Amino acid sequence: MIRMIWRALAVAALIGLTGMASAVQADTTLTYVGASGQYKVYITPDAVRIDGDGSGWQLYKRGDPAIISVSPKDQTYTRLDKNTAGEIRHQMNALRARIDHRLQQLPPDQRRAARAAMAEKIPGLNGKPQSIGLDHTGATDKVDGIACQVIQVVRGGRPAHKMCVASAEALGLSSDSFHTVKSMFALLRDMLAGTGLEGIGLPYRNLSGMPIRFHDSLSGEQRTLTALNHKPIADSRFEIPGNYVEKKPEAPSASR
Repeated sequence: MIRMIWRALAVAALIGLTGMASAVQADTTLTYVGASGQYKVYITPDAVRIDGDGSGWQLYKRGDPAIISVSPKDQTYTRLDKNTAGEIRHQMNALRARIDHRLQQLPPDQRRAARAAMAEKIPGLNGKPQSIGLDHTGATDKVDGIACQVIQVVRGGRPAHKMCVASAEALGLSSDSFHTVKSMFALLRDMLAGTGLEGIGLPYRNLSGMPIRFHDSLSGEQRTLTALNHKPIADSRFEIPGNYVEKKPEAPSASR
């Protein structure tokens, strides 16, 4: 489950949030391309769907307090809602206790290095949200003819992801669609509170626009907006196939 959330947040980081949006178009489709493949974000006034690296997609519907991770490969889906969030908090606490017990068995000089290595692999391991902020560099650029501002994400006082952010008006995103995206990130923030994972997506709620170029500091991959359209999106795009089965969250684990 923790891996699913981490992957979902990494993809969701592409779409960010706007501080102000004008009523322009009802539906918006954004296409990004990176080394790992194509990413698509479908946004309507009622729903958001994020297609990632081919392994699955994420779904949020206004009025349903859940973010759903869908896996076409095994025809399953997992809901992240208040109940699931409670399970995540319990699982993360249990995982931290197991790791602490294991680390206590190591010599003191190895304990610190082992903990740091574990923290790199398991987000939220220390149970404390990492300090995170946005550095507005003042630099500007253009991606496919769309103007954007260069913003540096800072985690724990160190440079992390870098983005070029375009205004909602430049992208033609409607105010209703923006409100739905904002609701999705607010829900995610509330559900992850207390898990140690809540800081992962924090800066994207505070952007003044939407990233159209994104450099991932973890993988080194750069994803760039290559297509933007406002064609109507079919309701079926936001429906989970009836034969898909709900899957319970996976318990987080550490390598032995």
